Amino acid sequence: MAAEVDKKEEAAPQKKGSGLIIGIVAVVLLAAGAGAYLVLSSAKGGGDAAKLASEGHAAEQAKGTVFALEPFIVNLQDNSGTRYLKLTINLELPPGSMITELNNHSAQIRDSLIILLSSKSYSDIGTVEGKYKMRDEIVARVNQYLTNSKVSTAYFTEFVIQ
Repeated sequence: MAAEVDKKEEAAPQKKGSGLIIGIVAVVLLAAGAGAYLVLSSAKGGGDAAKLASEGHAAEQAKGTVFALEPFIVNLQDNSGTRYLKLTINLELPPGSMITELNNHSAQIRDSLIILLSSKSYSDIGTVEGKYKMRDEIVARVNQYLTNSKVSTAYFTEFVIQ
């Protein structure tokens, strides 16, 4: 009888260990099943994902299209010595505007902006008011080359005077 009790005590820990393994396997299978369901349901209902993507695109268009120009580095007109301006500009077009027109006139736009920026002195653009005025001048210059849509504003993403 003592031998039977020892065998039962030894068998009990094995059942606890195997129960833990069965529990882990069950959780893994449930997770795999849930993952498979999500993958298959998104494959069948791909229209929902496409619909969400198009809604996101529409929301992005409502904000307007932003066109990043390459950075400008120009000499400023200053009698006190040589000063440089490094300026990076992003242009915002109204929602639904095409940037192809900006691409088609990029050389003319860059030339016009280089002439504008290099005509400025530190006293012209060293103040907040001067920066706002220059922003308006940039928008006006760019809009001279656009016929289908107009730039609504310009953003300075880098502005360094040395």
